[in-house]
Amino acid sequence: MPIKIAVFDIDGTLAETDEPILPSVAEKLRDFESRLERLVLISGRTASYLAGLARGLGLQKPLVAGENGGVIFDPTDFWEKILDFIPPEIIRSMQGKLLRAFGSLWFQPNQTMLTAAPKDLKRIDELYETVLNLTEVADNGFKLNKYNDSVEVMPKENSKGRALAVIKDLLNIKRDEVIVFGNTVVDLPMKAEADEFLIIGDAVQGRGIKNFPRIQDAFNYLDKLLES
Repeated sequence: MPIKIAVFDIDGTLAETDEPILPSVAEKLRDFESRLERLVLISGRTASYLAGLARGLGLQKPLVAGENGGVIFDPTDFWEKILDFIPPEIIRSMQGKLLRAFGSLWFQPNQTMLTAAPKDLKRIDELYETVLNLTEVADNGFKLNKYNDSVEVMPKENSKGRALAVIKDLLNIKRDEVIVFGNTVVDLPMKAEADEFLIIGDAVQGRGIKNFPRIQDAFNYLDKLLES
């Protein structure tokens, strides 16, 4: 089957974390979009952030999945699908406890999960341990993701893989028509939804995973698939 959709993580995949996407990468994404049915951007960042990013990249008909798959949004036709979410009162309770413990935190404006970032990144390990010990996390079985600059608390049923499964169903796309580009274990749930699963770097390795040192090398691989 020919590849019909390509799914891209952002930080660490299309660009280094908190670094801009290079013009050459943006140009290649536009090229792929013209040759595929759909391009999907998926990330722990908000869907609104990803929609703005897609517009800045010059994409014409992207789909985005923010909050690690919790919110699927079509910025062209303006429809949104929200998967599981942490109730607002639980979010507020966790935020209050974290603010009392840290005094100064930044919270990403999410719809489905909590993302907390310390203003002093040297305290990221301390923040993770504090979040890990929140009663709300244990009582509800929430999932935690730790990054260099933030900690996420997610509903246990949400994942990038679940979001990709929903997108495939919406677009009537089969597993062998999907290629995924990621870089960490947070991207791993998408492997079950795609025949082609590419990882930039070597943080995740294993059967069925193709590792590439740079995104440009992974682009070359997709070029060959589309030309075959």
